Amino acid sequence: MEDVIIWNNYFGLLFDDSKSSFPSRLFAYQTFDKNQPITVKIDNAGACFGYVYAGQLTVLDNLVSWQLQREQWFHIPAGCQLILQPFSKIVVCQRLGYRGMHIMGGPIEQSGRLRYIDGCTDTLLCSPPLEGDPCLNLLHFPTNITQTQHTHPSVRAGIIARGHGLCCTAKDTIELREGMVFMIPTGAVHHFETMQQSMDVIAYHPDSDWGPTHEEHPMINRTWVDGKKIVN
Repeated sequence: MEDVIIWNNYFGLLFDDSKSSFPSRLFAYQTFDKNQPITVKIDNAGACFGYVYAGQLTVLDNLVSWQLQREQWFHIPAGCQLILQPFSKIVVCQRLGYRGMHIMGGPIEQSGRLRYIDGCTDTLLCSPPLEGDPCLNLLHFPTNITQTQHTHPSVRAGIIARGHGLCCTAKDTIELREGMVFMIPTGAVHHFETMQQSMDVIAYHPDSDWGPTHEEHPMINRTWVDGKKIVN
């Protein structure tokens, strides 16, 4: 089984999972030229989930032109054009064959809103519009955490947004630092550890088993006839 992969230096397509059940691609870019912005284009093969680790980013498609700063994130329905200012670092996960929405947010908070395993927390930054759709998450590891070993039923990818920690697999112990981009293959056994420093991770999930359905969502659930929820 393929092990966890990390990248310290990157520019372009890093990982292509287009033949999986939840086809995705991982891109990351960093710029160093102090005088010249760099423009890149991601094709219209699917929705893009992105995060700005450092610097400034302009995101454009045929409807929007957004200016994002450090610790902000975005979700675009299909492909997009990215203009990176000098000394910027970004990560983009593309869900092939899926049409997303125009959403942006951030800066991210200091911890998650939801309980996660072994004392960690997470926030669902970009929720699945429908059950089964992809999503983007902030995962917070407090200090002195040792997670239970676990797996995921689909690939995980993203960037270390803040702090420092370890990713422990059957083959290796990988030191994680800010700005590193990562990919965890489907089914890879792993866990994370922190010591004196906390760690925050931006994590893309290509699928979900939770979210609104046509029968269960806030609008329909709170629409009553004769004091009862209507059947949709």
